[in-house]
Amino acid sequence: MHRLFWKLFLSFWATLILFSVVVMLSVSIYIDHLHGQQSPSAGFENISQHVAKAQSRADAHGVEGLRDWARNIDHKNLVPVLVLDNAGHDLLGREVSQRALERLHRHLQQQNVPDTHPNPIIRMANGDQYWLIPDFQSVTIGRFLSRPSVITLPLLAATLIGALVCLFLARYLAAPIERLRRAAQDYAGGDFSYRVGPSLGRRRDEIVDLAYALDNMAERLDTLIDSQRHFLRDVSHELRSPLARVHAALGLARQRAGNIITPELDRIEREADCLNELIGQILSLSRLETGMNAPIREPVDLTLLLQEVVEDSRLEAHAKGCAIDLAALPTATVKGDPALLHSAIENVLRNAIRHTARQTSVTVTLTIRHSDIENVCVIQIADSGPGVPELMLHKIFEPFVRVSEARDRESGGYGLGLAIAHRAIRAHRGEIQASNRATGGLVVTIRLPSKSG
Repeated sequence: MHRLFWKLFLSFWATLILFSVVVMLSVSIYIDHLHGQQSPSAGFENISQHVAKAQSRADAHGVEGLRDWARNIDHKNLVPVLVLDNAGHDLLGREVSQRALERLHRHLQQQNVPDTHPNPIIRMANGDQYWLIPDFQSVTIGRFLSRPSVITLPLLAATLIGALVCLFLARYLAAPIERLRRAAQDYAGGDFSYRVGPSLGRRRDEIVDLAYALDNMAERLDTLIDSQRHFLRDVSHELRSPLARVHAALGLARQRAGNIITPELDRIEREADCLNELIGQILSLSRLETGMNAPIREPVDLTLLLQEVVEDSRLEAHAKGCAIDLAALPTATVKGDPALLHSAIENVLRNAIRHTARQTSVTVTLTIRHSDIENVCVIQIADSGPGVPELMLHKIFEPFVRVSEARDRESGGYGLGLAIAHRAIRAHRGEIQASNRATGGLVVTIRLPSKSG
């Protein structure tokens, strides 16, 4: 009985039952009220009021006034009040039941008999007379439902009870689903620490099963990713030793070769340098992901930092056959780790230089966006290369992701530079994203709060 299926089934079933009970009780009370009106005293009092009003309208407006009064009463009352002439014809042309005709016949027979209760008769100025006869046999469900003044209160009561039950059920279902949504967002952002199951208390249904399954998945993913990070870090550390021996052996080989230029040794040296750079990037990424060596917080002149990064990269740009355009920079200061920020911006700029077309330029701009909460420094680095497919824009900041294997290998990229930049910027409570330029090429936008703590 704790499963979600039964909770939904029983909740909706209970709502329908409550709705039906309220409507039935309302109808029952109203019908009891009508039965009470059939008693001589109650019927006399009610009909006397109708007779007085109908007679007043007839005296003032004749037959048409009496007809308007009959229409108005018929629209409001559940029990139709027939206006019959001596022949038994209704003034509004309504069907007359046999019992109503029998009551009319009794009134006609007793109209000259002295009685404590006067007959419900309406006398017209021309001598005609009409009789007000309530027709209880004409009370139907259709007539009940078509009378707003009668059905409104029961419907409102039933609707209110149903709404309260549905509100409780909606909150009961939505609360854990909202926790699941927040957990999924945290997991998507790389935070696997949140657990949904324990927060649901003693509840037992399919949603709880899903929550614990999600918790187990998060724990497993956290373990696997952590193992992967440690594996990459450990392997990188272990590779440093044989790589150092390769460099030492390479130096001995050059000494023995003397002044003879050996292309083979040059190739070994280049590959060893590439491997050393790759190991360094892997270690940097591992430190950022594991939170080791947390960035220091000190004022950083972002304007001066950008100028230094651009100046350091001009030689590489010149070798590629492109230029770097640095726009006039406003004065901007952020709090953070100068070395880490320098590395992040340099990785983005070097990536732009590698992929921009020859005889083009890479544009670097810095703007400050002011707001009531905090000012944001926005750095944009745009190239004139082929751009990135739209589906890959959110993936290029993941480790070892390459848009084009052949192109990235030719450009010397390992798929780690933007990943390192992404994690470095996030460590400073900033944002980094990429988008394609309308004129061609890729623009990477970095946002850093000017007062990050």
